[in-house]
Parts: sequence; structure tokens; C-alpha cells
Amino acid sequence: MVPELRTARTVRDDDPVWVRLVDWILFGGDRRAVAGGLVVVVTGIVWGLIAADVLAVGPDSSVSGLFGSGLASGIVTLLTIALSINQLVLSRVFGSLDTLTSRLTGSRDLRRTVESIAEVPSSPNDPAEFLSLIATTLRDRADGVVTTADDSDWEPPVEFTSALGDIAAYGDSIDSHLEANTNVNDTLDVVLGPEYALNMAAVQHLQTEYAASIPEAALAELHDIEALLESIAVVRQFYKTIAVQQDLATLSRLLVYSGITALLATVAVTLVYRTGSVTLPHAVLPAVVSVGFGLVVVPLALFVAYVLRAATVARQTVSVGPFVPPRSR
Repeated sequence: MVPELRTARTVRDDDPVWVRLVDWILFGGDRRAVAGGLVVVVTGIVWGLIAADVLAVGPDSSVSGLFGSGLASGIVTLLTIALSINQLVLSRVFGSLDTLTSRLTGSRDLRRTVESIAEVPSSPNDPAEFLSLIATTLRDRADGVVTTADDSDWEPPVEFTSALGDIAAYGDSIDSHLEANTNVNDTLDVVLGPEYALNMAAVQHLQTEYAASIPEAALAELHDIEALLESIAVVRQFYKTIAVQQDLATLSRLLVYSGITALLATVAVTLVYRTGSVTLPHAVLPAVVSVGFGLVVVPLALFVAYVLRAATVARQTVSVGPFVPPRSR
């Protein structure tokens, strides 16, 4: 089976509105806004069911037991999960001297490799600007291969120039989607797809196919292009680690805050109900129960929102190097 030469020109396609909406919910949107939307939907559904007399909230209903036992124990469970997440984050931050030194050495080696190929004295510390440097250098090097070939006696085939044109366009596409001083998740979003892996495999194909005829200068440029694409792969995995750690740390803090609020809400709603009576007018019970239920759902909504993003990142970054596994369902 002869592999097909495939390249990618852009990091994003013009997706339909519903696809962009799903992407916003799963990854791109602010997690607190997504969680807030879930809470509003759940509160609205509960309010609607109460208004339709499907759910009972009167003195003889089981609201007091529901809030006093079931929901309260669920909140305690979520707080326990928050502590576990916090321990997970701490386990990734701390390490032995050898481990920390190895990480520092690896990041320095990556920066020096990019700086050498880009021919710059130093590289930016900002994640988006560093990725932009890789992307613009990739574009320039891909254009440089074609220029080098034109300056020699070698006539590059259409397949060769077309593939390098696509790689140059890919680098330009990455740079056009980046802005300085953006958060790591937005930077990671630009390189979530398998485009870099397709282009890496294409460069290896070109090196093997035209090794006997390509000029040495153009071959050296191809090696630099391959190194830059490898840098994108490494940077993507590194940014993924940072993004997930930041999200888990934020989730842990928000779960503690919202969990305490939800626990107070369960106590308040439970104390409203007495044996065979309530302390509030019956007309306000639907609003009190609906809002109380919404406050109880907040920790769960936050947990769902952040876990959805972590799962999406894991699913979209399964490609390792030039290997692109089939899309799972």
C-alpha cells in the first residue's frame, strides 16, 4: 500500500455555526460561562416542572428530605473530589531535583533549537509569541526551499512545490490565529488538530523521494522544516500540560467556593420546611426551591464544564508525531 502525500494548509476550516457552538461549549468558551448556562437551564427546567404541577414543593412534599440528605451528601462528595484534584495538581507541580532539572534542560534545548533555525538571539517567553516564531520561521523556510531550488539547475516537480506551498500556508495560518498575551488554552486551540502530523509525514516523504536529486541546500532546509514541525508537536504537548494544570487548579478552587455556597443553600431550603408546614408563603416556594436547586447544581456544573474541556484536549491531541489515529466516536 503506497502512502498518499497529504498536507494541510490551514489550522481551521470554515465550520458551520452549530459546530462552532459545540466547540465553544466543549473547549473554547469560558468555563464559568458554560457552567452558568448549565445552571440556568437546570433551574429553568425545575421551575417549569413546578409550574406545570409535575413536581410538588408544598408542605407535604419530599423537598426537605431531598435537600437535607441526598443533595447535601452529593455536595460533600464533590468537595472530596475537589481535594483529590488539588492533590493531583500538586503532584504535577512538585518533583525531585533531577526531574525539575530535566524539565528545565528540555525546555532550554527546545528554545535553542528554534532560535538556531530562526536565526534570532533569543525567543519570546510568551507562549503565543513563541509559537508564532515557530510558525513564521516554518513559513519562511518552506518558501526558502522553493527559492533555493529555483536558483539551482534542479527542476522541482509540481508535487514538491505544491507540498511546500501548503506547509508555508500552514505556518502563516498558525501565525494569523495567534495574539500576544493570550491564555494558554487559546494558544493551544490553534494547534489542536492533526495538521502538523500530516505535514511532518509529507516532509519525510519528500526527503526520501527526492534525496538523490535535491540540492544539498534545499535538503538542509527540509531538515529545518522537519525540526520546526517536531517543535510544534512538543510545544503542543507542553502547552496541553500547562492548560490542564491551570484548569484543574481553578476548578479545585471554584468547587470549594461553590460547594460551601451550595451547602448553605441546602441547609436554608431544608429549614424552610417543618412537619406539615413551611415558614414562607406558598406562592414563593417554587422560586425558592428552583433557586436553591440551581445553587446546589453549581459545583456539578463547574465540574462538568472543566472536565469537558480536559477531555476535549485529550481527544484532540492523540496524534503523536507523524501518526494520526482514526477519529474515535
